[in-house]
Amino acid sequence: MQLSPDATSDEISKRYGILTRKFRSIEKDENGYTIEDITRAYNLLMGFTYKDEKEELRQKKLRENPPFIARVLKKDPVKLENFFHYYKIYIIASLAAVIFIFFMIRSCVNQVRYDFNLVIFGEVYADDWQKIEASIKEQMPDPITPGVQVLPSYGSDPQFQYATQMKLMALVTAKEIDVMITNESLFKTYSEQGMYMPLDDIVDILGYSGDRYVRNAAIIEESDDEEPVMGLEKIYGVTISDSEFIKENGIIGENLIAAVVVNTERKDKAIEFIKLLK
Repeated sequence: MQLSPDATSDEISKRYGILTRKFRSIEKDENGYTIEDITRAYNLLMGFTYKDEKEELRQKKLRENPPFIARVLKKDPVKLENFFHYYKIYIIASLAAVIFIFFMIRSCVNQVRYDFNLVIFGEVYADDWQKIEASIKEQMPDPITPGVQVLPSYGSDPQFQYATQMKLMALVTAKEIDVMITNESLFKTYSEQGMYMPLDDIVDILGYSGDRYVRNAAIIEESDDEEPVMGLEKIYGVTISDSEFIKENGIIGENLIAAVVVNTERKDKAIEFIKLLK
């Protein structure tokens, strides 16, 4: 894993993410390691590796009576199962893309044309998205037809979290998000990945006090040893937990941050909404 002996769990997870991206295009690296080797190392460092006699018995029975797909493909059923485990994020991404395309096609028939879209994502609770839409429509300075989506990621179900993240990525790719409200840790992750528009040039327009702006550095490239290279620190969001808009509309979460998505095609409306949260 090429980590220092005192690496934290966050550093281990970040390094594992970098290495798994590397193995998308190769089966073995220069040291002869495979994705299975890297995953075993990750599990060991995170304390996930242990001998499970029940699991070994289950795998033995699975090999003795392989499922239909394993017989058709003539593959070891355990290895096939592992394949779906390691690459489930891509499988879920593909399913999410199919679902997204389906809804896009369906929406062409009968679609409300939103001219501003807000996504509330992460460890955030909002009980009435329609109330939020009505509040945005009422308080924005110009006539607007807002859309609001709430994508919570509470709980420990990784498949649900992956599906939520894939839906978010599909919406971003389709330029269907103008502003995102999320919790601090997810804001940090996505700002590092370049999802948000820098706000440094419009702080005078926004009018927030200096302590409400949230700064971070985005990853601009990876070094030869696959380590992220960070760019200059910039303002990517504003803290809004104490905003009257947030309180009045039942949006609940710790250290909430609002940010403008970098590929928005409605920048002026996004800025007006950020000002509204002040």
